[in-house]
Amino acid sequence: MARRKLHGIQFDNPNEHEVFHAKESWVPLVLGAIPFLLIGIVGFVVASRVFYRTEIGLYILAAMAAVAIVTRVPKVIANLDTDVIITDKRLYARTGIVDIKDQVCDLSNISDVTVDPSICGRLFDYANVSIQTFAGDQDFDLRGIAHAYEMRKAISQGADAIRGDRPRPRQRA
Repeated sequence: MARRKLHGIQFDNPNEHEVFHAKESWVPLVLGAIPFLLIGIVGFVVASRVFYRTEIGLYILAAMAAVAIVTRVPKVIANLDTDVIITDKRLYARTGIVDIKDQVCDLSNISDVTVDPSICGRLFDYANVSIQTFAGDQDFDLRGIAHAYEMRKAISQGADAIRGDRPRPRQRA
């Protein structure tokens, strides 16, 4: 059986076709740096007005910009290699660069997909996605996924197509 790769993820079945490809959104990474930059700007203005020394304000602004960059770099690196691929049969997820975590699940085994956007996520179309399986041992927790609602729709349509659109058994609480 021939194996092929798509976006760094190994496909076992050559007859699988990609339906949806999701990546982590860049918006939370940028939004996370804004408070540090605002503190730097306020520090610059205060130092310039109170101490009449713009160089002190520039040092404060540079220090806060450095903190913003240093705190965002690990998240940017993690974002570079976060891939979620939905094929017509399976869900593949790969996260991390150094500590790579690959997860694979048949669409027919997915019991629930929960999309949890923040306020900013609603504005910029990203959300945390939690995917539960019937077995419970292959659950996915994906953070800051761009176009999360489209991803949920692709998973639901693929799972329904595999199950033959038969009604799912209701679970009792």
